[in-house]
Amino acid sequence: MEVRLRFQAKRPGQSMNLDPVDMVFNSDSRHEPEAYETLLLDVMEGNPTLFMRADQVEAAWKIVMPILETWESRPPVDFPNYTPDAWGPEDAEALIARDGHNWITVTPAQ
Repeated sequence: MEVRLRFQAKRPGQSMNLDPVDMVFNSDSRHEPEAYETLLLDVMEGNPTLFMRADQVEAAWKIVMPILETWESRPPVDFPNYTPDAWGPEDAEALIARDGHNWITVTPAQ
């Protein structure tokens, strides 16, 4: 028996681009379950052990929000930011170049 679910998943990066992603559950094959299969099974069985409780989420945000607010109110000076399609800030290249090294650029396989 096979159950197939199709989701829209956001592509990594700053823009909001979605792609269809198939998740296939096949009870006839013997395989190790993937992370989302295990997670969905826990949801269907009502197993909350891998999920945060609401009070845990609230406590986490109480810790994180002051940090985010401080960062927003005091932006860093000369932050070496870069565009999403770049390999990183020029400062990273300069950092290792001081010791005679350089980054190796690898083109992802298509």
